[in-house]
Amino acid sequence: MYDQLEARLHDVFWAAEGDNAELPLIKGFLQQYAGSALELGCGSGRILLPLLADGYLMEGLDNSEDMLRLCRESAGDFSPVLHHAGMEDFRTGSVYGAVTIPAFTLQLLPPDTIAEVFANIRDHLHPGGGLYLTTFIPWAELTGELEEGVWFLDQETELPDGNTAQCHTRFYIKRLSQELLREHRYQILSPAGEVLESSDSVHKLTWFWPREIGKILTDAGFSTQQIIGDFTAGEPCDDNSQMITVIARRHDDE
Repeated sequence: MYDQLEARLHDVFWAAEGDNAELPLIKGFLQQYAGSALELGCGSGRILLPLLADGYLMEGLDNSEDMLRLCRESAGDFSPVLHHAGMEDFRTGSVYGAVTIPAFTLQLLPPDTIAEVFANIRDHLHPGGGLYLTTFIPWAELTGELEEGVWFLDQETELPDGNTAQCHTRFYIKRLSQELLREHRYQILSPAGEVLESSDSVHKLTWFWPREIGKILTDAGFSTQQIIGDFTAGEPCDDNSQMITVIARRHDDE
C-alpha cells in the first residue's frame, strides 16, 4: 500500500478535498502535552509538515519508503526526523509527550496486532503522556449507499499539467468480522482520455465501534479522556458520527 502512483496521488486527492479538518483538532491535543510528539502513519507529511511549520516538535513514522521519500522532498527547509518502521514493533530510541495516529491509519493494521501496537505506543510515552487516534465507521458501505462489488469513481482531480488523476474503487464487506476490503485503481489520463499511468492496490481495513476502542485502550494501560465525533471539538460522537476521534492518556498507578 501507498507506493508508486498511489503514493504520488495521495496528497493530490487530499488537497482537492479542501482544508484539513483534522489538523485543528490535533493542534489542540498537542498543546496539552510538553515535549516532542510522534506521528504514526505520517505518510508524505500531509499533517506532519504543517505542524512542524507551526513550531510543534514532531517526528514521523511510516512503513512506506515511497511516502517517506515524498515527505522529505516536500519538507523544504525542514529536516524532519522520520522513522521507517511498522507500528507493531517500532523502536525510535526516544520517549514522547504525545503520540498521534491520524484518520484511517490504525484500521489498516491486522486486528490481531492492535494490542501489541498500543503496548508499544505506551512504552514510547512518558508517564501521563497523551494518545490521539481517529478511526472511521464505513456507513456508506454498511447501509448500502454504495453498491458492493461494483467499481465506482471515488476521486478525480485535474493536475497542473492538464492531465486528470482518478481513483476507482470497488469494495467487499464482512459485517460480522467488521472487515472492509477496498480495491483501488489509480490512473492518470490525458486530456483526450488516454490512460498514461495506472496501478492497483488493495486495502484491508477493520472498523471499531467506540466501546471497542475504549476497552482496547483500557486493557493497554490508557484512560480515555474524550471521544469526539466528526472532528468537531467539544462535541461527543453520536450514533451518526462517521469519524471517531479518541483522546486518551497513559495511565500510571499512583
